Amino acid sequence: MDRRLFTAVVALTALMSGCSLIRGPAPDRDPAEIVDAAVCRMPQGSELLGVTPPTELMGAPAPRSGTVPSDFEPVAAITCDEWLANSIAADLTGSFAEHRWEGDFAAAIDKLNSPSEGQRLDQNSCGTPSLAPIPDLWLIDAHGRALRPSYPVDDCGFLKIGGLREIEKLVQVDRIEHYVRHTPDSLQQLMGCSTRRVTPEIGSDHLVADQYWVRSAVCRYTTDPDGSITFAGAEELQDSLGQTFFSLPPANECLSVANLTAGTTVTLAGPEDVEPLPVLIEIDGCRRVLIDEHIALQASEDIIAQVS
Repeated sequence: MDRRLFTAVVALTALMSGCSLIRGPAPDRDPAEIVDAAVCRMPQGSELLGVTPPTELMGAPAPRSGTVPSDFEPVAAITCDEWLANSIAADLTGSFAEHRWEGDFAAAIDKLNSPSEGQRLDQNSCGTPSLAPIPDLWLIDAHGRALRPSYPVDDCGFLKIGGLREIEKLVQVDRIEHYVRHTPDSLQQLMGCSTRRVTPEIGSDHLVADQYWVRSAVCRYTTDPDGSITFAGAEELQDSLGQTFFSLPPANECLSVANLTAGTTVTLAGPEDVEPLPVLIEIDGCRRVLIDEHIALQASEDIIAQVS
């Protein structure tokens, strides 16, 4: 068989079988730029939310990431949370954490500096890339200088983050909280509730099983003796409320005023996008679940415990 024909047949066979025998050239990586200090990058989505970063991160440099130079000897690493914390205080303060790691960095550097793979020609044989962000990573030497390492990629172009995982196996020696300032709009976007409590209108509709979805974040409120209502903070719940409202009985007759309440939303299933309905859960008082345009329900102990 002609050599050129044989080569073409081998390439075609590799592509049809999903094998990655045929690859392009491996991408090169330059050494990382070394700067005077490590400064955490703001978490994913912060800019779009419009939150105000902490003073210590304002004007932070964006050095070129890359491989770890052979003469750079890290004594510590920091990783910075990829998401803002799942709670917002009453004064609209949020946070994210910076973690400091120490130990033997040899294994981490070996993986960070490993070569990338050449891109396979049959990219259709690659899996679906993860959309999850990864923590911001810095290495720090004995003089306090810092660099941001990059990651090698595999033949599908996916980051090989083994070096990060090696660092996360080391001893965490410190944790620093960075505080950011939210706005009422960013609170609404993150938690789906507001600094202003919405009291649903009681109606006659009934929920239908498996045809609604309750947001798993709540805003909490307190009612003062003079009747004024104060925002007390917001939190993403650890466990989803799911369809827990469906099994609740109608509320008992009650005239008590709730001093502690939690607001969230319920979205009804439909052929088109529909606006979420406000929900108010009375943590004390009558302990009802009020869903806009629906009958009042009696909250269970489990629901009260979840949202308290």
